[in-house]
Amino acid sequence: MEEIEKLSSRIEMTDKLADLLRKAQADEIDKIIYLIQGRVAPAHKGLEVGLGENFVVDAISKTTGYSEDDVKRYYKELGDLGLVAQKLVNEKKQRSLFTEELTLEKVFSNFYKISSASGPGSQELKIKLLAELINSAKPIEAKFIVRIPLNTLRLGIGDPTILDALAEINMDEFVKYNNDMVFELNKSYEGEELHRQIRARLRENIEDKYNIHSDLGFIAKKLKEGGLKALEEISIEPGTPIRPTLAERLPTAEEIIKKLGRCAVEGKLDGFRMQIHKNGDKVTIFSRRQENMTFMFPEIVDGIVKQIKEKVVIVEGEAIAYDENTGQFFPFQVTMQRKRKYDVQHFAEKYPLKLFLFDVMYVNGKSMMDRPFIERRKVLEAIVKEGSIVSLTELKIVSDANEIEKYFIYCIERGLEGVIAKDLNEKYIAGARKFAWIKLKRSYKGELSDTIDLVIIGYYKGRGARAKFGVGALLGAVYNSKNSVFESIAKVGSGLTEEQLTEFEKMLRKTKVEKKPFNVICDLEPDHWVEPKYVVEVIADEITKSPVHSCAKDLAGDGLALRFPRILRQRPDKKPEDATTTEEVFKMFRMQKEIVTDKSTDKSDEVEKDGS
Repeated sequence: MEEIEKLSSRIEMTDKLADLLRKAQADEIDKIIYLIQGRVAPAHKGLEVGLGENFVVDAISKTTGYSEDDVKRYYKELGDLGLVAQKLVNEKKQRSLFTEELTLEKVFSNFYKISSASGPGSQELKIKLLAELINSAKPIEAKFIVRIPLNTLRLGIGDPTILDALAEINMDEFVKYNNDMVFELNKSYEGEELHRQIRARLRENIEDKYNIHSDLGFIAKKLKEGGLKALEEISIEPGTPIRPTLAERLPTAEEIIKKLGRCAVEGKLDGFRMQIHKNGDKVTIFSRRQENMTFMFPEIVDGIVKQIKEKVVIVEGEAIAYDENTGQFFPFQVTMQRKRKYDVQHFAEKYPLKLFLFDVMYVNGKSMMDRPFIERRKVLEAIVKEGSIVSLTELKIVSDANEIEKYFIYCIERGLEGVIAKDLNEKYIAGARKFAWIKLKRSYKGELSDTIDLVIIGYYKGRGARAKFGVGALLGAVYNSKNSVFESIAKVGSGLTEEQLTEFEKMLRKTKVEKKPFNVICDLEPDHWVEPKYVVEVIADEITKSPVHSCAKDLAGDGLALRFPRILRQRPDKKPEDATTTEEVFKMFRMQKEIVTDKSTDKSDEVEKDGS
């Protein structure tokens, strides 16, 4: 971790991680992958190591002989409890006779117990387990042991880096069994580029399995135990989420028909997208981030048990607050009140949700994913009984743009975002954004006719009336999926209430970093950099060229920026990698109805330069 933290190149990080994974034994590799992401299990297991700062301060104090006030004073000075732990372990005032050399198994075991502890006495147990590790740790070990429960590792190792590292350590076997493919690639590439091309092919194979079984620790262990042949054993497993398919976007109904021809059209709901696994009477609900959200939606669980005929199924849908009397859908802000750990029953009664299913991936041991959409829809219709909680999305088969337009207007009038058009003959494409699904959303004033999801990469202190909040504007970026980096696109200050400014300051303060994260491409210098973690949805007047932002520089020549962006809401249901991509922004830029003149581009640049 120390060596990876010092690196700024993703290629170097991948190679360093590959060296570690290559040395790991089969019973170690999954633990390494989880810990290096600050976890003890994949997200869908719901096991969080997290501890509050006060608990960690207590554990450091207990093991080093320094008072809690001393620890807090050093924390204020260094700004990182990991560095505090490293310093105070190195300068211990007390030495314990009962220490042991730490092993991977010991560290993982203690963190697993911390994540599993609950009930009376659990807080004391968690502090004791953490203190036990710090007590036996060398200074550098203490630094990272403390950062794990605080969720401040910030190594920048995400799924793409791990997938590349797994491909790297299995390259020799892949080449051995794919001589023909290597021979063909050798006609066009050589040296390092040939190596990258072969690794990319293998990474696709591994990622295909990850898309249907989203647990990288499990997949790594399978590869270590059985090599590439073991990939064939990995299949859909109820209880382990499938990565959701993603929609592309087009600006008009005419272009959708041109792309798909005769197609299916459904209303685009603005609620909780959820994947539901039913195994007998056991129901598990996963978010689009693969988090287990079952406890939040008791009425959905009840509806699935009563209304799904088959014993074992995996279905996908959108849950939304819905007024049965008027047929109107409540806005996202109302639905979002359900994403709480407390008062679940109260909000379930106040804003009951209705689940609209739109796809099925698995039924009684058989995958539906390779079947055409129209066949999957018929299966879905056959397995759902009528009832008050679960329904199917309304679907129309259309052949021309006018039909899409009419249905689009009908959906907007009912409070929906727009429509989704679907290729009747396409399979379910897990974890990817393809033109199998195409969204058409409502138009706003100005040139930009869709919202954009940005990742916050930094923020500016408030000035004037906003000075007291600590946050005046956010620096936002989109995700370059090709290079696994975040590219700046906008400075956003509009659309935030005083309450939201206060909440953002509390939230972002915990993710501040001293220097620009290695996976951020940005020439601007905010008052504070933050770890790319939180996603916000914004609307803007248009996308313009900009010399100060890095978005799509390799595609557009200059960078791209948002003109007059306004925040609509935070998107806690999305991971940073789920943000709008650079390629999407570039496509939207080209889709705009009017060509941006040099004059308007210059004005946009001035806005960005003076920070207005």
